[in-house]
Parts: sequence; structure tokens; C-alpha cells
Amino acid sequence: MDFIPEGSMWLVYLALFIGPFVQEDTAVIGAARLSLSASHPWLAVYVAVLAGLITSDSWKYWLGWAAKHHGWAKKFAERERVTKMKHAVLNNAVKTLVTVRFLPMARIPTYLATGFFGVNYLKYWLSIAFSGFLYVSVIFTAFHLLGEVLGERLKSYIPFVAVGWVVTLLGVLFLQKRFWRKTQ
Repeated sequence: MDFIPEGSMWLVYLALFIGPFVQEDTAVIGAARLSLSASHPWLAVYVAVLAGLITSDSWKYWLGWAAKHHGWAKKFAERERVTKMKHAVLNNAVKTLVTVRFLPMARIPTYLATGFFGVNYLKYWLSIAFSGFLYVSVIFTAFHLLGEVLGERLKSYIPFVAVGWVVTLLGVLFLQKRFWRKTQ
């Protein structure tokens, strides 16, 4: 990072901390990629992005908690399906919070629901901190292992892997839609 003036490296770490507030996955993957460079100690990059990840998820609980104090939310909470969901979340809070870290588009609604349903905040915070540690560790480990094994060749294979994933996903969606219509 020769383009950053001496003494201004704290800006990189600040950006790593703020990144998860904007887009979590991109921030973690970008940090893992940055940790491969020799210009930054990987541990400092790891700590900065993990601290940002945990901080960005910590406040989402309170949005759910604040929502339950409104009249419309109290009516919503009285529904049978919501009551069943409340019992499921309260009885399996740790498992739920650790699992949703790895499920696309499930994390934020679940974090809001835990605040809405009144999960103990310490249990919430410890669960998201643990799942964040797992997530960041898996991404960093994958980048470091793949970086050592494949090195520069990885850059040439990534577009093919991405196209393969997209084609597979579209194929599965097409087949589901086609066969789902026939059974109805």
C-alpha cells in the first residue's frame, strides 16, 4: 500500500472496521484478501474486521427491542404463527444465532426478532461474537490456504467457478419451476 502516506495506515483499519456496517460479506472477503499482502500484519486486519462485524451486529438487537414497544407490533406479536416463532427462537436462541450467520438473507431479520422476542442480550451478544469469529476465521483460513496452494493461478480460475455456480443455480431453479408446474 505505497499510495497511503506514512502515518495514515490507521485509515485502512478504520475502513476495515466500518466495512461490515455497509456490506458484511464484501468487507470480510476484502479483509481476507488484504491480509495476504505483505504490507499489513494479517492479525491486525483480522481483528479490525472482526471488531467491526461484531459491532455492526450488536445494535440490530435494539431495533427489534424498540419495535416491540409500538402498538402495531404488539398486535403482530399476538398472532399464532408469531407466538410459535417466539417460542422456537427463545428455546433455541444460541443455535439459531450461530446458524443464521451462514444463511443468506436470514441474519438481519433473526437479529431483529431476537430483540423483539426478548432474548437475553448477553446470550445474543456472545452468540453473534462466536459466530462472527467462526465466519471470519473460515474466510481468512480459506484465503490463506488457497493462496498458498494455488497462488496466482487462483485468479484465472475464479471467473470459471463463478460462471459454474451461476449456471448451476439457474439450472436448479429452472428444473424446480418446470417440474413444480407439472405436479400441480
